[in-house]
Amino acid sequence: MKRFAQPVYVTRPYLPPLEGFQAGCAEIWANQWLSNNGPMARRFHDALAAFLGVPTTNLSLFSNGTLTLELAFAALGVTSGEVITTPFTFVATAHAIVRAGAQPVFADIDPETLCLSPEAAERAITPRTRAIVPVHVYGNPCDIAGFQRLSDKHGIKIIYDAAHAFGIPSLATAGDASMFSFHPTKLFHSAEGGLLVFRDSAIQGRLFELRNFAIHSETECTAVGTNAKMNEFQALMGLLCLEKMPELLARRREIHDAYAAAFEDTPVRLLPHSLNRAYVPVLFPDFATRERVYTGLREHCNVFARRYFYPLLTAFPPYAASLSSCPIAEDISRRVLTLPTYHSLSFGDARAIAQNVLELL
Repeated sequence: MKRFAQPVYVTRPYLPPLEGFQAGCAEIWANQWLSNNGPMARRFHDALAAFLGVPTTNLSLFSNGTLTLELAFAALGVTSGEVITTPFTFVATAHAIVRAGAQPVFADIDPETLCLSPEAAERAITPRTRAIVPVHVYGNPCDIAGFQRLSDKHGIKIIYDAAHAFGIPSLATAGDASMFSFHPTKLFHSAEGGLLVFRDSAIQGRLFELRNFAIHSETECTAVGTNAKMNEFQALMGLLCLEKMPELLARRREIHDAYAAAFEDTPVRLLPHSLNRAYVPVLFPDFATRERVYTGLREHCNVFARRYFYPLLTAFPPYAASLSSCPIAEDISRRVLTLPTYHSLSFGDARAIAQNVLELL
């Protein structure tokens, strides 16, 4: 069993060459423009539109993913009633729903994709339902056609939490809107940041106002907005990382393949890969085995895997009252473990981590 000299975390951010970032900082210094939709942010906006293949009128940048989701609800009029989502996600998904003024309702997941099940979501629809927020868990695409049928049938919004799914352009235009997180733990990042891609270009102006306190002009404030603007340094980091996206995606595929080869014909089930290989989730036969491997990796190998997502959101006090029957999500959350994957992780280290997992079994 290999013990790493330095801690191996579940992820590390890709950092572009320092010289390139310094050159961009020099440009920011020369412009003397740090925030409020500066030239670097506008350049990043246009570069993302080109990368995703969407018009520049159908996206907006924000300071982080959580505020992106909150303001998506506000711009789309989802500020009351119920919003159906999955309990198998990060707390920010539910927090954004509550902070927007709605009540989260949790429905079960699909056992193969681990994403919200359209059938389970439909069973949770009531006259108070205003929207559904499916999550592309680990970058695995949701049943987009299934959720569109629900939207057409029931007249409710579909707003995707696509925090894990950047690098899959086909998902950007799904539903009424899709939120991408650019947090440094993600495959792609801008140090911090968020992106909303939306179907109706008419809401872009509203989003631009809401992210800047809802100030319409020097003498007008039209609503209660917030400060959710992306600054110039975030945009610079995003631009430099965007240039490396083909390399970042290729590297994740290679690391994923190294794990897949190591776990072939073993008791460890590597879950269906996402299109961007953003995570390496593996499934164990039961809770006790998962916990033994999780603890053993930390104590004996200096490897810090993560139990994404454990416990379910309904185990946390803010959402305990929303407890519903989600047996598939409950089962998966007690058996899943995500293993390290990032740009600078070597294939040899990935194979060694996999071997450590097998030995701990």
